[in-house]
Amino acid sequence: MNIAIILAGGVGSRVKSDIPKQFVELSGKMMIIHSMEPFGESMLVNNIQIVADSSYREMIEDALTDEPLISEKVLGFSDPGENRQLSIYNALKDIEKMGLGDMVDGVIIHDAARPFVMRETIEECLLSLDKHDGAMPVLPMNDTVYFSRTGERVDELLNRNTIFAGQAPEAFRFHKYLKANEDLLPDKILMIKGSTEPAIMAGMDVAMIPGDQRNFKVTTDVDLERAKEYYR
Repeated sequence: MNIAIILAGGVGSRVKSDIPKQFVELSGKMMIIHSMEPFGESMLVNNIQIVADSSYREMIEDALTDEPLISEKVLGFSDPGENRQLSIYNALKDIEKMGLGDMVDGVIIHDAARPFVMRETIEECLLSLDKHDGAMPVLPMNDTVYFSRTGERVDELLNRNTIFAGQAPEAFRFHKYLKANEDLLPDKILMIKGSTEPAIMAGMDVAMIPGDQRNFKVTTDVDLERAKEYYR
């Protein structure tokens, strides 16, 4: 059994909008609905847990009435945490509290602000759990990459062939990943920037799969315009 965690608790302060970016409409649907569609379509995803502030849950539920493939998989909502990783941890704990812990094999984490994820990427991540503790899509670095200690001068040229940019979704074996997060409580978890970081710190074996340039995260107004242009 695999459960998707959809992160929709951010406020999106870098996008000029009256509502968080993940609830902005793209081509007639909220961005979060676009992001969840491939999870609803995938036979490898059994359930979905959504992290969202209580003030937006009714809006999501209303939108899901027209999305039976998604709505029939939704377990419920989890509260956003102090940072992204605590939001993930809240969802992991809620899944455990539902009594599903013994049935869950994998958990796959995705941002509601990544509306162009493909079902194939989701399924390749989950299938990788047969041989690995985790999996994440990555992109090769096409630009020359430099290291700077101060941010003011170049200290070193890095080998871009050994450096990759991580994307979402990221899949993990549920119990190992839950333990990896619990080991960081209460303070270290506040320093975590990426979903895979706790897994790497815990020594979990995380595979890399090919990423997709189209699977970008909407972070700024420029990204939002790019997303709207894609749908146009």
